[in-house]
Amino acid sequence: MKFSLLKNDKSTYWDEVWLGVITFISLIGGILLIIFRPSFWIITGEFSMGIGIAAVLLGVMFIPCIIFRLNNNDQNDSNGK
Repeated sequence: MKFSLLKNDKSTYWDEVWLGVITFISLIGGILLIIFRPSFWIITGEFSMGIGIAAVLLGVMFIPCIIFRLNNNDQNDSNGK
């Protein structure tokens, strides 16, 4: 099993990069919403914290997806053999 972004199939390189960016943004955004709990207009602090928890959970769910894609995206194995 290889774990490398650069040695894997180059056709899906940007898919893996964007999956990592989405994961990073959801984790950081969720943590910030949990810490600061912004409230404005009809959005309460509890609602912001709930959205932050959901964003963190989304980011945590994507981590195994990134690991799976990096481990199983071999250019030689693209034919299913």
